[in-house]
Amino acid sequence: MNVLITAASTAQAYKLEKVLSETNNVVFADSAELPEILLKSRKFFKIAAADSASYAHQLLSSCLSFDIQLVFPLRRQEIAALAESRQLFDEYGIKVMLPAMDTIQNYFGSAKTGELIIKGLNSDSSAQSPDRGAFLFNEGANPEFQILTVD
Repeated sequence: MNVLITAASTAQAYKLEKVLSETNNVVFADSAELPEILLKSRKFFKIAAADSASYAHQLLSSCLSFDIQLVFPLRRQEIAALAESRQLFDEYGIKVMLPAMDTIQNYFGSAKTGELIIKGLNSDSSAQSPDRGAFLFNEGANPEFQILTVD
């Protein structure tokens, strides 16, 4: 399966790749500048900034061109933009690995550590699952799932 991870210039992207690459072909994208040598490979490509009005449509077009089936956005602006477009991607057979729009705010936090858990990766019914995505799980007095972000 072809998987896209955004925020290619960050350590969190490679932490997620380590988990996903055993059974998937991982491709990276970023709106930040990437070295030209990386862009020449088919493993990296440039995407529009998430604050662009056409961000979701441009990303959808790229996903269709690269035959991407799963998208893991890691920047908060990307997450917000794609949470609104999750159903559009689902209609094209591309799962944006994010919680549903009405629950997404429950998963934002500030922790950068925890056990990386991916929900909804292999289940066909996960297209409708409200809590699919990559999460950090922190145990303790108040155990919580927090969506994996770089910012």
